[in-house]
Amino acid sequence: MSEYRVLGAVDETLRALLWSRMQFDSDITSIIGAETQISFEAPFKLVRDTDPDQNVLALFLYRVVENGEMKNRPLEPKDSNLLRQAPLSLNLLYLMTPLTNSADNDHKLLSKMMQIFYDSAIVKGAALQGVLANTAEELRIILNPITMEDLTKLWSAFLRPFRLSVSYEVKVIYIDSERETEAERVRRKRLEFMQSSEASK
Repeated sequence: MSEYRVLGAVDETLRALLWSRMQFDSDITSIIGAETQISFEAPFKLVRDTDPDQNVLALFLYRVVENGEMKNRPLEPKDSNLLRQAPLSLNLLYLMTPLTNSADNDHKLLSKMMQIFYDSAIVKGAALQGVLANTAEELRIILNPITMEDLTKLWSAFLRPFRLSVSYEVKVIYIDSERETEAERVRRKRLEFMQSSEASK
């Protein structure tokens, strides 16, 4: 379970995961040389007119949806007197966009990122960052099919020329509820027995 700052922890986890593998690849470090060049800003903020100010891999959280499979779970016991509402369960949708001045560099960044996410589709344990660290949570990273029409709509909203991008889904993210309900104690139990008419014959 996680507090409300968990979205930032997911960002930190994704960036740390990518850089842990990218920093040892000389082809990649010749394009982006520092972890800070993996950004969570919207791509339109990182591009002036048609070209980026510097080489960046943008991981932009563009949509958050409730996880339907984990919805409507029962109340959870907090202690002997209180029940807590089940946590809010979320799936996060990221738009991953390499922003360089070279199509070759864009392709290298994107394919390296996809390789890392494919090899580390389940992130847990020591790889978790922020408020997720030292918890039993797991993040599942899944390539999310997105149509060209939807991609075009996104970039039209950015008011920038279309750039090569892919979408990933990260799930399940939990945000603890602060809503609690007092649990009623069982004060007395009564058992009643009745002899059936068949047994009395």
